[in-house]
Amino acid sequence: MTESGKVVVVACAGMDKPLGSVARDSVFKVVEELRPKEVELVSLPPLLAGVSSNSELVGNLPVITVDGCAERCATKLIVKNGGKIRGRVLVPDIAKKHNLLPESASRLGPNGERLAEIIAEEIASIVDRLVQGM
Repeated sequence: MTESGKVVVVACAGMDKPLGSVARDSVFKVVEELRPKEVELVSLPPLLAGVSSNSELVGNLPVITVDGCAERCATKLIVKNGGKIRGRVLVPDIAKKHNLLPESASRLGPNGERLAEIIAEEIASIVDRLVQGM
């Protein structure tokens, strides 16, 4: 049985990619600060490894994917696991729209931090829309 009013958020796992780092930072902002009661975080590695608790969350709750590059690994893995994607955030598109890029994968810098904040707000907005629709 699923928890009412919860949404799963899955972020890019591209550890060596600057926009992957932005994706993860933005998701942590949502989980820890903006919508901690409404969001369940599912990481890609345990999902890829077949951890049943993660697979159940993805299969039973609406999912928001946050992809850091054109590979769209988060989206592909959720689809492969039968998840119901109800929101998608493409970090490169938002970075281009706002003309903001992080310094590197290990240091976001002021522009990367601002980009992560913008993306976190967008994710929170999608969470609100999904929770209100439940």
